[in-house]
Amino acid sequence: MNIAINRNIPIIIKCNLVFGGILSQFGWFFFGFGLILFWVFAMNADLSFLHFTGKITTITTGIATDSFKTGASENQISIFENHYKFTTREGRHFEGFSYSTGGDIPIGTILTVEYPEGKPQYSRIKGMRRQIFGLGALFVVIFPLIGLALMFPGIKRGTRSIKLLKNGELTKGQFVSMVPTNITFNEQTLYKFTFRFKDNLGNEFFISEIDVPYQKEKSILYLKNNPNYAIMLDSSTLSLSINEEGKIEFSSPVEPFYLMIIPLLTLVGHGSYIVIKFII
Repeated sequence: MNIAINRNIPIIIKCNLVFGGILSQFGWFFFGFGLILFWVFAMNADLSFLHFTGKITTITTGIATDSFKTGASENQISIFENHYKFTTREGRHFEGFSYSTGGDIPIGTILTVEYPEGKPQYSRIKGMRRQIFGLGALFVVIFPLIGLALMFPGIKRGTRSIKLLKNGELTKGQFVSMVPTNITFNEQTLYKFTFRFKDNLGNEFFISEIDVPYQKEKSILYLKNNPNYAIMLDSSTLSLSINEEGKIEFSSPVEPFYLMIIPLLTLVGHGSYIVIKFII
């Protein structure tokens, strides 16, 4: 009688499998760093053309009320925030600010102000923009997207590993080959290691991993109904063992914590910023 395997997997191990692989670590780094650039540059990119495109623009005059450096620069030229006030044809009073480079505007200067017909809240000084940076600042969006692209395969692999740890058959794999790859890390070439294992019916299968600790024999988990679905317990993305009682353990007691540093910093840091910036 076959008894279904159903191992208990601690939550810290599940988190590490999903977020802690090498590819995922790079992904979280790019995602976290990219979001910093996103908040600083992309969120301050001028999208006022969305309000002006294809619509009638109202032109009026305004008066400069303040002008000062923002601390930001464009092509090594300081960006200034220029405040002004104006009155619509209907007699409604509005205040606004626009950004420019090169120098400040003296208080009291008469300015040409433009806004979409019927929407004076979207006004700007003619020839200037409503945000600190131009559209080119949106380029930084590529960095968090690269991070997500790197994270996705790692997350997919992690969920597969969880399934194998929970229900996989444990066996031993024998070393077959070690082949250099085109990948380098710290100026060192990474190698692809291939191991051979047999399922419960004696059928032979192969599994390959990049940059695993060299051993003649590896512990391997595979699904009984699909042995091609397999992982090594000791690899570049996993450093686990299954004890005699069937419990899953990390090879190092500190590993589950340092692998979560980058994901936690990213989630807590940017999550806190979102709450402070947009909710509180």
